[in-house]
Amino acid sequence: MTAHMTKAGSISIGSLFFSFFAMAVLSFISPTVSLSPDGKALLSLLAAASTGSSPGLLPSWDSSHPTPCSWQGVTCSPQGRVISLSLPSTFLNLTSIPPELSSLTSLQLLNLSSANISGAIPPSFGALASLRLLDLSSNALSGPIPQQLGAMASLQFLLLNSNRLSGSIPPALANLTSLQVLCLQDNLLDGSIPSQLGSLLSLQQFRIGGNPYLSGRLPPQLGLLTNLTTFGAAATSLSGAIPAEFGNLVNLQTFSLYDTDISGSVPPELGSCSELTNLYLHMNKITGGIPPQLGKLQKLTSLLLWGNSLTGPIPGDLANCSELVVLDLSANRLSGEVPSELGGLALLEQLHLSDNLLTGGIPEGLSNCSSLTALQLDKNSLSGSIPWHIGSLKSLQSLFLWGNSLSGTIPRSFGNCTELYALDLSKNRLTGTIPEEIFGLNKLSKLLLLGNSLTGSLPPSVANCQSLVRLRLGENHLAGEVPREIGMLQNLVFLDLYTNHFTGKLPPEIANITVLELLDVHNNHIAGEIPPQLGDLMNLEQLDLSENSFAGGIPASFGNLSYLNKLSLKSNLLTGSLPRSIRNLQKLTLLDASGNGLSGRIPPEIGSLTSLTISLNLSSNRLVGEIPQEISGLTRLQSLDLSGNMLGGGIQVLGLLTSLTFLNISINNFSGPIPATPFFRTLSSNSYLRNPDLCPSFDGYTCSSDLVPRAAIRSIKTVALACAVLGSAALLFVATWMLVGRNRKLAAEKTVTIPSSGCDDFSHPWTLIPFQKLNFTVDNILEWLKDENVIGKGCSGMVYKAEMPGGELIAVKKLWKTKKEEELVDAFESEIQILGHIRHRNIVKLLGYCSNKCVKLLLYNYISNGNLQQLLQENRNLDWDTRYKIALGSAQGLAYLHHDCIPAILHRDVKCNNILLDSNFEAYLADFGLAKLMSSPNFHHHAMSRIAGSYGYIAPGKS
Repeated sequence: MTAHMTKAGSISIGSLFFSFFAMAVLSFISPTVSLSPDGKALLSLLAAASTGSSPGLLPSWDSSHPTPCSWQGVTCSPQGRVISLSLPSTFLNLTSIPPELSSLTSLQLLNLSSANISGAIPPSFGALASLRLLDLSSNALSGPIPQQLGAMASLQFLLLNSNRLSGSIPPALANLTSLQVLCLQDNLLDGSIPSQLGSLLSLQQFRIGGNPYLSGRLPPQLGLLTNLTTFGAAATSLSGAIPAEFGNLVNLQTFSLYDTDISGSVPPELGSCSELTNLYLHMNKITGGIPPQLGKLQKLTSLLLWGNSLTGPIPGDLANCSELVVLDLSANRLSGEVPSELGGLALLEQLHLSDNLLTGGIPEGLSNCSSLTALQLDKNSLSGSIPWHIGSLKSLQSLFLWGNSLSGTIPRSFGNCTELYALDLSKNRLTGTIPEEIFGLNKLSKLLLLGNSLTGSLPPSVANCQSLVRLRLGENHLAGEVPREIGMLQNLVFLDLYTNHFTGKLPPEIANITVLELLDVHNNHIAGEIPPQLGDLMNLEQLDLSENSFAGGIPASFGNLSYLNKLSLKSNLLTGSLPRSIRNLQKLTLLDASGNGLSGRIPPEIGSLTSLTISLNLSSNRLVGEIPQEISGLTRLQSLDLSGNMLGGGIQVLGLLTSLTFLNISINNFSGPIPATPFFRTLSSNSYLRNPDLCPSFDGYTCSSDLVPRAAIRSIKTVALACAVLGSAALLFVATWMLVGRNRKLAAEKTVTIPSSGCDDFSHPWTLIPFQKLNFTVDNILEWLKDENVIGKGCSGMVYKAEMPGGELIAVKKLWKTKKEEELVDAFESEIQILGHIRHRNIVKLLGYCSNKCVKLLLYNYISNGNLQQLLQENRNLDWDTRYKIALGSAQGLAYLHHDCIPAILHRDVKCNNILLDSNFEAYLADFGLAKLMSSPNFHHHAMSRIAGSYGYIAPGKS
């Protein structure tokens, strides 16, 4: 019912329930002859229940009973009056709360949380003068909070969180002088926080976070709430400075004010909040220095100030916070050295100082923080060597020092950190060899040493790291052969050895790593044939063998790599022809085999690679023959390079590649007319160099030089261009006029079939942008946008199930309208930008999108088994293999976003509702409306909205 209660609040509720129980026992002494008015009022709940409610809902609610006092969830007084109605997590499925409940004048407790209720809160609830607890949380309630609720003089607990309530917070709530808990978080409330709420002197918990439209300043009057233990206003649009009066909140334990527009400095007065244990001010616009007065907070366990614009040094006074467990000051502009005094924090488990301007060395005193599990100092300007004593941190699990100017060797003492699972020392100036002691860490799953000057070889002892998932050693000076023992790393997903000096052959034992998704060894000196065994890597998604000395042919077994989306073989010594088995690579988006000695014809099977969108580069080979007509199937291809071959024949088929943005066919033997498409008209002559038999054309089929004298070509081109422009403009005008008329007619026809959307929404012209070949139209989609086809609601939109004419099932997400239209556009473009460019088997596939002036629709593959939340609610018994499969699939999708995308992507709304399941219980991440690219210039202040937790470790949801 409320995980957010304080201890005092819990005791009060416990006493309340005990008194109800005692009264319930006494109520059996006074039998009634017929069902009381209270019982009839309760039956209004059943009458209002939707037909979609569970069969046999509340079977004990029998109208023939003389009293409702034995009904499920009902408690009565000795006089037979209903004093408690508690039905949390009961699937009532109400479209509105029946106002008849307002006649329960003796009601003291009403709990209908998580009951699938929509509609508005009845203003008549204000008549429930005896009510002490009202919990309507975790439903789908909408509309404003009735100001009449301010008349419930006995109310102590008001929980309306996790709904879709809108409007402002009623100042009348200030009349609830007995109120101890006020939870309004996770709604759509707007306006400002009424200053009158400063009169609620009994208030212990005040939660209003997760209301993105809540704005204005924090009222200084809230500093009068001296009994307050929890204040939460995160993920809002509150602005201005934190009032100094908040320093009067001497009982405050949790102060959560992250992800807002709060500015100004951190008030030194907060140092007077002596009971404070959690201070969350991250992801704001706070400036100035960190006040040393925070060092007086002796009970502070978590201090999160990351993602602001704090400047100046880190005060050593923070070392006086002896209970500190998590200290995160990342993503600021802090300067100076890391205070050695922090080494006195014996209970400190997480120290995150990443992404600042810190200089100097790493203090050896940090080795005294014996409880440290996470030490993250990356993206600073730290110098000097890595202290040997860091190896004494036996509990250390993650160590991130990347992106500094550290020098010297990697300490062998790291071998003592037996709990270490993530070690990232990339982008420094480290030298020497990789200590073999590191490969004795059997829990190590991530070893990233990219971009240093490490030498020596990769020892066979690497096989001892059986937990390794990511081994990234690129951009160093490692030499010798790749050890065949690497094939023993059965959990390895990423293997990066690029830009080193490896020699010898690529060991075929790599094929034993069956979970491998990325293999990158480009820019080395590896020779010999490509092991055909690599075709057994069924999970491989990216394979880069370029810039080596591989010889022989391209293995036909590569056709088995059905998940492969990137294949780069450029700049090797490969011979033979492109294997026809390439047709099986249906997820391939990039193919680069340039700079080899490939011969023969371009196989027509290449035209079946409809996912080939980024690039096809076969340049600088010995290919012959004509361009196969089947290449016309690559309608989404953006870059094509066939230069430097011996290809011939015509190039008219290239005119059908409508998505091209780059083309180079120079140094071949092509002949005939150049296609007369807009793209070809914009190409420079460099794209055609040394193809003497190519000629310009007006129609794409005949050469202009065959029709007119050469001297007249230039003037004819000018006239033709002018005519084309004028003709196109006329055509565009006519087409637009016809399309608008057609869509208006269509909208009129669809007024009945789409009642929830409104005619105006669909009266504007539509645009459909596919990300693959689609066998349906906008009309086919719109006819399924009916209430009966709704299969879910997410944080950013409503989802419909739609069946296309060919029987294909798709999911259509219609984004919610917001009060700020630009936020709808932002959410729409965010999801398109992200899902349109990523491909992973555990991430839902975006088929395309539709939009007009008012409505934004995203089109996905339909995932048949619902979502994880529904599965949990059904209480279905799943075997452990299935549970593991769901967890693993979700984790792999997240890992791909966080570690394998460049730039990295944060989903920012991972929850059970957004994990879809197919018929085989394979998990798919969905709903990317909140996701952002970590490389965004406004990442820290704007793009990180709704993330909770620390910069170093970002957990799903928000605190």
